[in-house]
Amino acid sequence: MTDHTASVTVHSSWRGIASGLIGSSALLALGLAGLAAGGGITANVVTVAGVLLLSAVLLDLPVACRLDIDGVQRRMILRRQRLPWTRITAISRGRPSLSARRRDLAPGPLVALVGRRRYLLVDQSESLHEYEDLLDVLRAAGRHDDIEALLPPADGRVPTWTYRRRRWHP
Repeated sequence: MTDHTASVTVHSSWRGIASGLIGSSALLALGLAGLAAGGGITANVVTVAGVLLLSAVLLDLPVACRLDIDGVQRRMILRRQRLPWTRITAISRGRPSLSARRRDLAPGPLVALVGRRRYLLVDQSESLHEYEDLLDVLRAAGRHDDIEALLPPADGRVPTWTYRRRRWHP
C-alpha cells in the first residue's frame, strides 16, 4: 500500500443499525399512539424522547467509516461527516458491548477523540486484516502515537464487510 492510496473502510454491524432504528421507531410509535389515545404528559414525553432518539440514530449512528491519509469520513444514514487529522486528538477504543464482554471479546470499537468529544466510528471491532490496514493508514498519516495506543482486535474476528455488498470486499 502506498502512502497516497492508504485507506481502509470499516462497517458497523447490521444488528446495531437495526436495533437502533427499530427501538427508536417503536418508542416514537408508542408515544404517537399515546397522543392519539388522549394525550397526557407521559405521551408527550415519550413522543419527544422517540423523536430525539430517532434523530440521533439517523444523524449520528455510523453505518461505515473510511480512514485515509486526509482524515476520517463517518457515513451515517442521513449525512456524512469528515474529520481531518488536524482536529482529531487520538484514535482509541470504546467499551465493548455487554454481550461482547460476556464472551470476553476485547477490545471495543474504534472511537475518534476530538477535544473532549468522542465520535463513534463503528459499533464493532474490526478483523486483524482490517486492523493491519488501519495501522498502514495511521503510519501514512503520521499518527504514530495512535498506533502505539491502539489495541489489536481478537484473533477470531470476521471482517466487518462480511455481510455487505460485493463492492466492499477487498
